[in-house]
Amino acid sequence: MNTFCLNRKRNSYCNITQLSLVTLLFSLCAFTTVCAQGAENMILIPAGTFTMGSDSRAADEKPKHKVYLDAYHISRYEVTNAEYYEFWKLQAASPEKVSQHTPENFTHLPQIGDWPARAAQFPNYPIVGISWHDANAYAAWKGMRLPTEAEWEKAARGYTDRIWPWGNAMEPHANTAANDDGYENRLAPVGSFPKGKSYYGVMDMAGNVWEWTADWYSDVYYWSSSQAAAKRPKKNPTGPAVGSWRVLRGGSWMDNIARCSTTFRFYLYPNLKTSFVGFRLAKTAEKISK
Repeated sequence: MNTFCLNRKRNSYCNITQLSLVTLLFSLCAFTTVCAQGAENMILIPAGTFTMGSDSRAADEKPKHKVYLDAYHISRYEVTNAEYYEFWKLQAASPEKVSQHTPENFTHLPQIGDWPARAAQFPNYPIVGISWHDANAYAAWKGMRLPTEAEWEKAARGYTDRIWPWGNAMEPHANTAANDDGYENRLAPVGSFPKGKSYYGVMDMAGNVWEWTADWYSDVYYWSSSQAAAKRPKKNPTGPAVGSWRVLRGGSWMDNIARCSTTFRFYLYPNLKTSFVGFRLAKTAEKISK
């Protein structure tokens, strides 16, 4: 059963002490970190039409319909603990901002651990325990944004109807609830499943952590979107204008592989912080004038 943990208040002195300790650990240890936001790890998804949704899966994935997206970049990997720490320490350096965008602690899950110690202990693991607001703030700090639901799905499935990013065969190419993937009941470092890469080469789009997207959730959004696309593909959809939940995509280490498909839709309140939700970044590609 998924457990949502309540945020705990911490005094400024304790946080600043923890910050100093982790900063020291970062300076003493030579980490080989994956920089998801580096230019070399942003993948260009070309402009064009793709098929979104499915006619044979869950009701909120129906119907299958055409969507046109302008070119954009998406990060090859999910944002890591080490990367998020660089953003967080700027917030934590100011006493009045010490609790702003601080990830949740998971003392009861030692394979994840408490923040900020886990940034040093597990630098290449995806950041978890962050809300949609935290993810959005980090993206803005990097001069980027969260991917729309449509952008996420195109990056995961490509131009064909792939059930999983790697294809239609059920293979242990993702960190799921299965016991045969090498990471039983725990997170995996980003990029641990190269055979699970998507058509475009994007990693970990199935399993490991659910990923926040920019869109509000609606169970009838695909139907309304398909109506608009009846005559021509809908262009650059951004989801409903308002809502209560934000869309999550991709599945996690706690889910069976069926929930980790390229079309499966999940949602949570945007202020929740859990042990199975992270995010990746996107950026609109610059248009080349002809």
